[in-house]
Amino acid sequence: MKPWTRIAPFALAVAAFAQTPAVTATLPQAASSNPFQLPKEVKELVQRTTLSQYSTQSKLRALMELVFKPQEEGGLGMTYDSSRTRTVEEVWRDRKANCLSLTAFYVAACRSVGIQAAYGDSLGVSRWSRKGSLICFERHVVAVVPMPPMDNLVADFVPQLQRGVHHLEMLPETRVLALFHSNRAVELLQDHQPDAALIEAQASLQVDPTSGVGWNIQGVVQRDLGLTAEAEASFMKAMALDAKDGAACGNLETLMQDTGRLAEAAQYRDLGMKLRAKDPYFHAFLALEAYHGGSLEQAREEVKTAIKLLPYEPDFYVLLAQLQVVKGENEDAIKTLERAKRWSLPLERQRLDSKLALLQRKS
Repeated sequence: MKPWTRIAPFALAVAAFAQTPAVTATLPQAASSNPFQLPKEVKELVQRTTLSQYSTQSKLRALMELVFKPQEEGGLGMTYDSSRTRTVEEVWRDRKANCLSLTAFYVAACRSVGIQAAYGDSLGVSRWSRKGSLICFERHVVAVVPMPPMDNLVADFVPQLQRGVHHLEMLPETRVLALFHSNRAVELLQDHQPDAALIEAQASLQVDPTSGVGWNIQGVVQRDLGLTAEAEASFMKAMALDAKDGAACGNLETLMQDTGRLAEAAQYRDLGMKLRAKDPYFHAFLALEAYHGGSLEQAREEVKTAIKLLPYEPDFYVLLAQLQVVKGENEDAIKTLERAKRWSLPLERQRLDSKLALLQRKS
């Protein structure tokens, strides 16, 4: 079993690291001291865009339109890009963002015109994925504007306001800022820059020393740098802060194996399997791994387990339908995609309609 590192709201969990010599140099502070600061020109643009709007909801709609309207029509033409976690200024410069960076941009823009936006973790949106030697756990952060006595209004990469769609856990800004630095740490590790990754990991803990994610990421980077004792201490701290998260547990299992402490490794393996047994997204990841490895029946069992644990996740049904198509079960696949469509957001339904039309022609 590889180590698993649950990290951040957009995409990261880390595993399978190469050992490199330990670092002894004094490390400077992280460069991004205020990554969520809104540039002056953006403030002015947002103010002009919302000036003729009088209600909070109409201001939010105008802001959403500005963000997604093509540049040739006077908008920003924002596109999704998960390759890196950008500062708000970089989002403005590149017109690209992942969900954490876009949310920070939204929140800062809203606050610049007096709208009290906040950060939320969308608990029903996440997935595991593999990127080379890294295993990533992706979560979803959204901008939330309270609208009492109605539901919260939510803004993310769907180009319209949503009400009552997300099951949310509100996040303090310090936690989001810490996650920003944790994301950057993992991205730098992916780019084979462990020294710079350690700077960002330390910056994350300076902002929020109570984050199990932050301690886990610091341990991941320390282990990559060959700082085994320090990595163990960081993983232990992560587990003390969040005993239900199997990421640090999996990393401790591997660390114990690598240092010959096999009895302790077995204990962490058993604990890690128990912690991940009820994670539907983990089972979906195992299903995808089995599918790519040619084990179709194992893949089917894993995705069915995922659906049993979380029956309202459309991506699980899409994966099951894909397995059914491979087995020649087109009629079953059509029914499965119909179920996926039932739980999907409007933009995703268009994609599923295309898949359904193709299957129906083949049946």
